[in-house]
Amino acid sequence: MNTRKSVAIVAAMLITAAGMSGIANYSNAAADSARNPGRASAQVITTLPTIQVSPSAEQLRQLRNEGNKDGSAAATATNNAKMPYYSFAADDASA
Repeated sequence: MNTRKSVAIVAAMLITAAGMSGIANYSNAAADSARNPGRASAQVITTLPTIQVSPSAEQLRQLRNEGNKDGSAAATATNNAKMPYYSFAADDASA
């Protein structure tokens, strides 16, 4: 093997080692910053408003019990007419 080939192989190995160490250092620095965030990068997480669903479970049980007491088809139709629509409004919603 002549000296040119030896120098080329050593140079290629050094370039590869330098590139791999650079990638390793970069990924370690990124992992460290993700593990230990500074105070400046802290973000406030806002939550969604509380949602009130109507009819509530208690209202549905009450309607079901009224239908079971009468037992007739007419009573069921009347109970369906009394049942309010579903509303998913937030507490701070203006109506």
